[in-house]
Amino acid sequence: MALPKNGIDRNNVISIFLMGALPAVGGSVISVMLYSFFVWAVASLALRRFEFRMIRSDRILASTFTVFAALILLTALIAPNRSEIPHSIIWLLAFLAPWVVIPRLRSSKGIDLLSPYLVGAAVGAVIAAFVALVQSGMLGLRSEGGAGNPAVFSIMSLCLMGIGGLNIASTSRARQIMAIAAVVGGTVALVMSLTRGVAIAILPVFVLLLMFESARWRSILIRPISLAILTAATIAFYSVERILDRRWDQTVREFHGILMGKQTTKGIGERLRLWEAGRDAFLDSPFWGHGIQNRMASLVPELSKDDLPIRGFTHAHNGFLSFAIDGGILTLTALIAVLCVPVFIAWRAPRDSNYRTRLFLALIVSTSYAASGMTQIMFKHDIMDAFFVFCAILIAASIPAGPGLDPTKTNAKPSAS
Repeated sequence: MALPKNGIDRNNVISIFLMGALPAVGGSVISVMLYSFFVWAVASLALRRFEFRMIRSDRILASTFTVFAALILLTALIAPNRSEIPHSIIWLLAFLAPWVVIPRLRSSKGIDLLSPYLVGAAVGAVIAAFVALVQSGMLGLRSEGGAGNPAVFSIMSLCLMGIGGLNIASTSRARQIMAIAAVVGGTVALVMSLTRGVAIAILPVFVLLLMFESARWRSILIRPISLAILTAATIAFYSVERILDRRWDQTVREFHGILMGKQTTKGIGERLRLWEAGRDAFLDSPFWGHGIQNRMASLVPELSKDDLPIRGFTHAHNGFLSFAIDGGILTLTALIAVLCVPVFIAWRAPRDSNYRTRLFLALIVSTSYAASGMTQIMFKHDIMDAFFVFCAILIAASIPAGPGLDPTKTNAKPSAS
């Protein structure tokens, strides 16, 4: 892809590409990048390097994210252990980034913001597969890429698989090949992470990709290059056959133990303990919750009833339940709004050439987070937060500024850097 000559445009395109390519293999690099964008955008607005320009859909997104952060802070303030609040809420700063990063991206007029992200995601998914193959196939480890956590790595691989697969709609043959490589590579990385809850979430993402361009998928799958990619994936899976068999046997044993009424602090059994304790904690304070600083402490009374060890988890292995414990119905509602708002603004956007790509990008990311979050972490993790926030920012900034444009009137002029 040719880079724009203008400084701001070029930097925006490179940043978007890297934010798509690095989540699975770069790990916390994307959170450092997002905060760098945040700080630099604030400074640039103060120096009037570009205009503060946000349309109605931008403000809807930014306001929803801000309300989410505000409700978590509010419910924390009315709960005990207030001294722990700063440490527990610092991650919420990422959800304020849309107010300044969207104007930064909107300063690039006439630039297709989605294409570099889709290409970057495809590259990231393929690299994730190679990293996973090295970690699992050669080292015999559970793949975690650069995330440092197999669950986070698998969720990032799932998202990159879906986003990279959107390249299938391109008229470029190279990008169509990248689409099949992204889907296969992301699947390989996800499976090698051995994260079962996320593996289930791959099904709705596949459905969304088929709904997006079913005819294109049928035509590309019979090409020789596609068959070669699928063959390579088959060989990769064969190389880690023992690890996959061991994980399957473990799953069968866990389900058997649960059906026999056996209590356990591993895998599925531990999640059931957390969910039961989380349900009781939520019912103890369904409206205000217990405060995010008391999330896991509120589960201790219930977890200690069975005399089994209490492990040092930071979340209840269900994103919805975790935030319901934090702030009751208030933060649970706000969480659902955060997941839905990118889809809402993409659906209500003008029907430009990127309309379907933008809508399915929002659907894939929100669905991936919601489905994976049923058994894994969702937010309050730097990689997970940065990825979702930036993706939502990009969706908003890519919506054309039509008659509803309502920029703040300034005399600022775009800078070349």
